[in-house]
Amino acid sequence: MRALVDEFSALARFPASRPQLASLNQLVEGALVMFNGRLEGIRVRTELAQDLPSVMADPEAIKRAVANLVDNAAEAMEDAMLKEITISTSLVVSRDAVELAVSDTGQGVSRDLKERLFLPYFSTKQRGTGLGLAIVSRIVEDHRGSIRVEENKPVGSRFVIELPVAVEAVSA
Repeated sequence: MRALVDEFSALARFPASRPQLASLNQLVEGALVMFNGRLEGIRVRTELAQDLPSVMADPEAIKRAVANLVDNAAEAMEDAMLKEITISTSLVVSRDAVELAVSDTGQGVSRDLKERLFLPYFSTKQRGTGLGLAIVSRIVEDHRGSIRVEENKPVGSRFVIELPVAVEAVSA
């Protein structure tokens, strides 16, 4: 019950975003530090693109979004034979954006669930509050980005966040 109240409070009084020039790769690495020793039995791979342009981001908010996605990925693989999370970053030149993807080898997400995944209080888990992905979506929106879920080949889900490249980086 306490976790539910805490999550609801976090969504209701969401702190104002404080964007600053940031390296997405450094934010991802900072978020992954929180999982040291907590992902037993799960292989975590990072494929972080070199020389990514900076983004305007609130470091704590982006770390929280990454942590929520990694946490969900780990839970999605509880019954999986192969347990692997891949976190990758890349440049999307055509849209002046950087992409962050968190992929897992869990059971995946059905087409009809994809539509509702980011809605508050919707959960596919027994013990979930249904606020984790709603919070991630809100953080991404606050950063003028987008989030979507795709199939991960050959199995699992792939959550993809796109954030605009910082204006300073585009003009350089």
